[in-house]
Amino acid sequence: ALVKLMAGGTQLPTQAEIEDSYLRDYDKAYGPTYAVLDILQQVFYNSNPAREAFVEMCESEYVQRVTFDSYLYKKVQGNDPVSDIKLLWNTVTSLVKQNMRTDLKKDAKYYNPVESLQRL
Repeated sequence: ALVKLMAGGTQLPTQAEIEDSYLRDYDKAYGPTYAVLDILQQVFYNSNPAREAFVEMCESEYVQRVTFDSYLYKKVQGNDPVSDIKLLWNTVTSLVKQNMRTDLKKDAKYYNPVESLQRL
């Protein structure tokens, strides 16, 4: 897309041209991926128990396969509804279990939406 805007390297595109073509196409293609990553950040990076639940979730073979395929194909994978429901159930139970632990320090919530919202 940028090469086309640059007319084979003979001109520089303006910021508006880049935003109107390249960034729009990029956001359309990869927006869902960033949305999923933003949700993961909000849910799992805001406290110690949530981070422990994330580690527990990542032990799942299904999560590892979906993560690998998502990176490989550059879009969110996971077309197995039954496994997705199992993952949701396991994630919720893990979050509850980890939040009930008394040996984990319940730290302050941390979420910085500025960077995430710049592309939305």
